[in-house]
Amino acid sequence: MPQHVLVPIDGSDHAHAGLEYCLTSFPDASLTVLYVVDPTYDHEAAVGSQTTLHEHTKERGEQVLERAARRVSDCDRDIETILRTGQPHTEILSLATGDVDHIVLGSHGESPITKPFLGRVSEAVIRRTPVSTTIVPESTTAIRNRDLPGDVLIPVDGSAQADAALAYALETFPDATHTVFHALSFPFDRPRSEVEGTYLEAVVTDREEQAEELFESATTLSDELGSSIETETADGLPAQSILEYAEVNACDQIVMGAHGRSLRARLLGSVAERVARRSPRTVTLVQGDPRSRTT
Repeated sequence: MPQHVLVPIDGSDHAHAGLEYCLTSFPDASLTVLYVVDPTYDHEAAVGSQTTLHEHTKERGEQVLERAARRVSDCDRDIETILRTGQPHTEILSLATGDVDHIVLGSHGESPITKPFLGRVSEAVIRRTPVSTTIVPESTTAIRNRDLPGDVLIPVDGSAQADAALAYALETFPDATHTVFHALSFPFDRPRSEVEGTYLEAVVTDREEQAEELFESATTLSDELGSSIETETADGLPAQSILEYAEVNACDQIVMGAHGRSLRARLLGSVAERVARRSPRTVTLVQGDPRSRTT
């Protein structure tokens, strides 16, 4: 489970929702809140102001950090606040190379767009970060009103990253309801009754047997950790199936590997990126091998 969490904030509601998520989800972790003054971006400079753009954005950053410190103090917690100047994603990633083991950030900054999407900074961070990352697309009010950790959906595909995500979810959220999910990804788009007696029936049987093996492995791990899990499958492709299941079953958050079996390097997989882009609920992308985890 996370020990030192970095929370980048830019004054947007989603960013402060990320801080709210940390206060609820990581009661024992050290928190560092970061504001980056971007010299190439004018947040809200006023025409005719006697201060320079850099001074204006720096002053705004200090105010945002003070607001975060007050909120954390109200919860009887301590935080470290950092103000830097530079490209936001570069400064965030530079801190992730130290003792930070988790990043929590809003999905995007201020925007008139209401549907879920990733902003340029969040996208750059999740594509390059060496540590696990949580993306928060919800408002501060929604996070405060949500009974976290709640119902946690954990997609698995047999990869080491998926196993790490399951271990993370079970260890970090022992009081949650854990649903282990696998998308069967059938190579056809028709009812199962139409493939009975054809060569595709063997494909169905093979995919279902693979799912049972994944669930047996997940059950073994949950037993080792003294937890319990529920298991579910869907017939469709992974990203769409994950998002549809989470929506239909009102899952509170999704925890999944940052990439699947097709990638060996520390890269963001296409399924993980699609889920992070489109999910209206918090998504955690877990890096690492479960064999190296510590409790």
